[in-house]
Amino acid sequence: MRLRFCGRVSLPILAVAFISLGYADDEPFTGPTASDLVGTWNFGVTITHETGDCVGNNEPPWNAEVVITRVGDAVTVTGDWHSNVGSGPHSFVGTLTGMHLEIAGAYPEADGTTNATYELTVAASLNRMTGTETWTWSNGVLSCVDSQSLVIANRVNP
Repeated sequence: MRLRFCGRVSLPILAVAFISLGYADDEPFTGPTASDLVGTWNFGVTITHETGDCVGNNEPPWNAEVVITRVGDAVTVTGDWHSNVGSGPHSFVGTLTGMHLEIAGAYPEADGTTNATYELTVAASLNRMTGTETWTWSNGVLSCVDSQSLVIANRVNP
C-alpha cells in the first residue's frame, strides 16, 4: 500500500497521528504528587475581605518563606507565617488532591490566635500556587471570623 500526500499539511498531520498513537496506553496526568511540592516556597498574602473587629485594619500584604515536606500522603507546610516574632515556626497540615492543595493550621498573631485554611491550585509548572486563605483571628474578646486573603505562592527552591 502506498500513501499519497497531497500538499504540505498531510505529513505533519500524519506525524501527529503516529505520535498520538504512541501515548494511547499511557495513564492520563491527574496532577502532581505531594513529593512534587517538597521544597522552599514564598507565600505572598494580601487581605481581600476583613470581618468583625478586623474591618478597617488595612494591614499591608505580607510574605512568609515556608518549607513543604511530605509524610505519606500528607503535606506539611512549616514557617513563621505572619506570627509573633520568635513564636515559630508553625506547621500547617493538609492534602493534595489533583491540582488542589488544602492546608490548615494556627499561629499566634498580635495578642490572639489566627486559624487559617489555604485552598491553593498548583500550576502545571509545579513552581507556583494561587488561591485563597480563609482565616479567623480572636483574642478572646475581639474577633474576625471567615476573613479572606489572596495567596500567591512561588517556589524558591526544590
